[in-house]
Amino acid sequence: MKHASLEEMLVNDKIITQAQLEEVNLIQKETGQATFYIILDHQFAKEKEVLRVLAKSLKMDFVDNLINNINSEVIRSFPQQLALKYKMCPLRVHEGTLTLATSNPFNITATEDISMLTGLAINTVLSTKVDIELAIDRLYTKRSEKNELGEDIANEGDEAENEATVETSSVVRVVNNLIIDAYKVNASDIHIEPEANFTRVRFRVDGDLMRHIDFDKEKHSLISTRIKILAGLNIAEKRLPQDGSFQFNHDFKKIDIRVSTLPTPYGENIVMRLLGADQNIEYSLSGLGISPTTVATIEKAIRVPHGIILVTGPTGSGKTTTLYSILAKLAVPTKAIKTVEDPIERKFEGITQVQVNQKAGLTFAAGLRSILRQDPDIIMIGEIRDTETAEIAIRSAITGHLVLSTIHTNDALSSVIRLVDMGIEPFKVGSSLVCIISQRLVKKICIHCKKKVDLSTTEARLLATDLTYVYEGAGCPKCNNTGYSGRLAVFETVLVDGHLEDLISRGASLEDLRNYAKEKKIPMLRDEVMSYVQNGTTTVEEALRILYNVEN
Repeated sequence: MKHASLEEMLVNDKIITQAQLEEVNLIQKETGQATFYIILDHQFAKEKEVLRVLAKSLKMDFVDNLINNINSEVIRSFPQQLALKYKMCPLRVHEGTLTLATSNPFNITATEDISMLTGLAINTVLSTKVDIELAIDRLYTKRSEKNELGEDIANEGDEAENEATVETSSVVRVVNNLIIDAYKVNASDIHIEPEANFTRVRFRVDGDLMRHIDFDKEKHSLISTRIKILAGLNIAEKRLPQDGSFQFNHDFKKIDIRVSTLPTPYGENIVMRLLGADQNIEYSLSGLGISPTTVATIEKAIRVPHGIILVTGPTGSGKTTTLYSILAKLAVPTKAIKTVEDPIERKFEGITQVQVNQKAGLTFAAGLRSILRQDPDIIMIGEIRDTETAEIAIRSAITGHLVLSTIHTNDALSSVIRLVDMGIEPFKVGSSLVCIISQRLVKKICIHCKKKVDLSTTEARLLATDLTYVYEGAGCPKCNNTGYSGRLAVFETVLVDGHLEDLISRGASLEDLRNYAKEKKIPMLRDEVMSYVQNGTTTVEEALRILYNVEN
């Protein structure tokens, strides 16, 4: 038996006339628009009447009074942001299925997106646009709200409903304020850490974590849900780690934020990394506060038309900032510059930047292979992590490209041994390397509370120096009583000359390479650190931290 079409059912139920149907068909032939939308757009019938018939045709439920059919707990799984974006009202969650009211049953893409975002199966019922808008407004309207999240926002025992309204509650302001506060103090990371009875928030400033604020335990879920929504994460998934990102706008500045969640017994631990938010960074060699000798060495290296320049150092030592500063120097209209990064920390005009996507198979090696087909002059690789990437980078350098990259080693000359250990033949390493830069970040003494102190005998012996006095910060309100304000990069920069190239090509040991550097009196990291101790830029404590991580 043939099923009646929607149009036939509308005529049979006397919702529209035969003449109106013929007019609808004419419009449909001219525009190609679906008859369902034509009937509504041209007001041939009321939306409620058409949807009732459509529900019958599609064997769906039509819900007339949404407010009385909603379980308020559903907003835990479906925040207001999603409801407004997709114009759907959640009704309930039962046995892993989320029931939504929609006025457009043909938007399959929307239901697939929602299923992916929530991790739930989706069941849809029909209702009118007006009823859906009213129900969303009623469902997500809070009964009371105070200015700060730390205060009570529940009323009449309905705390569960209010806690989940992460888009209309003060949690929006709280998350925004956390990011703004972190930005103002030049924090690189925000740590949101749930404990048994409270949630602790700490900022990483100048490499150290500092306590910022504590929240009541009950508010943690609101904060985490809000951040997960911003980062495009699955708000229903709390058992597995997730990674995402979003962009935050403040004072006409766009801050890219990377989000990582980790399940713990007390809730999800969240870390937000603020990329490019440091207001003190000037991406130029002269603006980094580098010593004139180091600047001259780097500028000499980047004038070489092809080869590889490596920057090495531990995580958080400013390697990417140095690479970006070199790129800014190299970026001229006559050169094609391509990068592959993870993540892209700052976007540059005139430079093609590619973001690594491991899930999609876009690794450093895959991105580098693709970039080489794009006719580049200069290539920047965020990090050499494996043999494949190292091989392609070395080959690119030998065949006429200037390659910039980072590698994790303890000092500059150790990078040579690391590349050989990765399986690169020594003669290829020797012929491709132009310059190796090793760097660390040291904290600068606060100029407002800087004072002279005697150097103890033990400290003098550890530093192997004959200095009798040094400087430190006493601690003041300007530096939050830490004695430090800001950080400075210290470098050792090794240009690969003919003799050093020959040593590397012959497979010389690390000891042989270091002996040659001493003979040539190449300034090492120790020399620059000690110069900053002597002139009162940094402290003995910082010098010992750096040098005893570097020296054998």
